[in-house]
Amino acid sequence: MWRAFLVMAMVAVVSGCPGTVSPQPAQGRTTVEKDSIYFWKVATSTLEWGACSDAEDFRASVSALPVGMNSFLIYKTNDAGTQATAQTCTSLDPRTCTDSNSGIVFVVGGTELTFVRDLLKEPLRVRDTTGMERDSTCSLTQLETWTMRDNGPKFELDVTNILGLVSDTPDGGAECDLIENSLISRSPNMAGVRGCIIGFKLAGDLR
Repeated sequence: MWRAFLVMAMVAVVSGCPGTVSPQPAQGRTTVEKDSIYFWKVATSTLEWGACSDAEDFRASVSALPVGMNSFLIYKTNDAGTQATAQTCTSLDPRTCTDSNSGIVFVVGGTELTFVRDLLKEPLRVRDTTGMERDSTCSLTQLETWTMRDNGPKFELDVTNILGLVSDTPDGGAECDLIENSLISRSPNMAGVRGCIIGFKLAGDLR
């Protein structure tokens, strides 16, 4: 019941773009260039777990973001150099780029770019006593923060996800407690989902 929600937010700004090498912004900078499109080739992708359940069904629902030979992180800075909007491109040519439908707009501070997504909340699916699946009264929450560091010829991107459980029902979240306790009971490390931190890390080179 965890898979779709945890993974969907991670694939938004990584695009496969075959084609020629793009114009390269100046190296050794202390700020990003204004009104410029940056093409970053993704070389590595890793996943780090914090204090989270190690139950097999829970961990199996999350994996490092898959990357291939044509995986890129692309964004365009505005005229003031204060924001950078994620792009979708069909080649490494700025003329083929448009704003991504991911809604990701970084705030630029020096050579560090940050984005905080609005809190995501989605009801969890559970099975009742008859074996039928239904939406529970408990929702999984996810607070997602992106931190992208422009290190000149290379970049690092950390996406941190803090998970929780919440219920809007008058019972004070009894079903959330049941879900959390069930997860803890089948976790060798006796951890649950509340306060779980999952870190996705990408790194690569400027093209």
